[in-house]
Amino acid sequence: MAVIRPAEKGELPEVHRLERAAFGEEAYPAFFLRQAWDLWPGSLLVATRDAALAGYVLAGRGEREGEGWILSLAVAPSARRTGLGRRLTEAAVEALATQGCRRVLLTASPGSAAARLYRSLGFEELRSEPDYFGPGEARVVFARATASR
Repeated sequence: MAVIRPAEKGELPEVHRLERAAFGEEAYPAFFLRQAWDLWPGSLLVATRDAALAGYVLAGRGEREGEGWILSLAVAPSARRTGLGRRLTEAAVEALATQGCRRVLLTASPGSAAARLYRSLGFEELRSEPDYFGPGEARVVFARATASR
C-alpha cells in the first residue's frame, strides 16, 4: 500500500515528471510546483510505494477565507485503479481542513474519470465553463465541504 505524506523538496523533479506525463502541454511548469511547495506547506502531497512515486496531489488555500483548491492530481500508470486517486483526494481535503478551509473546490473535464471520482467523493457541480482553459477546453467546477474542525 502507498504511503501518503508531504512532498520533500528533492522529490519535486519527480513530481514534475509525473505532472508532464499526465497532462502534457497543460502541465504546470517545474518552477510553479516549486513555488507552490513554498507557498502552501503541507499541501503538495506524494504517494510513495516501495520508495517510488506512485502519485501526488497539489492543493492550496484560495483567495476567499475558508476556501481551498485542489489544483492537480496524478497517479502513475502502474498505480491506477487501486484507489490511490481517491486516497490522495481525501488527504488533500484533510490537509486543507487543517489549514482552516471549510470548502474545497476543483475542476475536471466533463465526463472524465476524474469527474466521476470527485462526484463519488461528495463533490457537487457548481458550474460548467465551456472555455475554462481556452476554446474547446471545458471544465466543470466542483465543490465539497470539509469535515468540521
